[in-house]
Amino acid sequence: MDDLNAAYADTVREVAACVRDVNDGEWGTRDWLRLVVDFETEAGDAPRTSSVSFAIARDGDGPLEKVAFRLSPAAKAGFAQIGRIMQAQKGQAWSTSTLIVERDGRYDFQFAYTPPYRLSGNLNDTRYRDYLERYKAETGAR
Repeated sequence: MDDLNAAYADTVREVAACVRDVNDGEWGTRDWLRLVVDFETEAGDAPRTSSVSFAIARDGDGPLEKVAFRLSPAAKAGFAQIGRIMQAQKGQAWSTSTLIVERDGRYDFQFAYTPPYRLSGNLNDTRYRDYLERYKAETGAR
């Protein structure tokens, strides 16, 4: 597949399919409002990747939560496919892709070409620690 838009859409579908595979506990009856994935890659003989993935979710009328989930091999393969297509089209490989998916189906990929944060040795990534508060401020959600 060399169609970048199709690769975007396929990757978003794969990411959304992963949301129930939470890192701690069970997904239960939550509904997600936003998905966030920060996916890093480092090229080389044995490419390395790292990801942070979580949902802003709510269980019924309960409070908003930030719930971490695991990416499936298919979702990770989607990011790799996007990278291959973009490198073939632009001649430059991105190091980080940040994906935001809204519940209504809108999504946005952002790409960085700087050294990847976690794969460069920052193993304790706290950049998303306050994301729930940022989400509430951005959307007015409670």
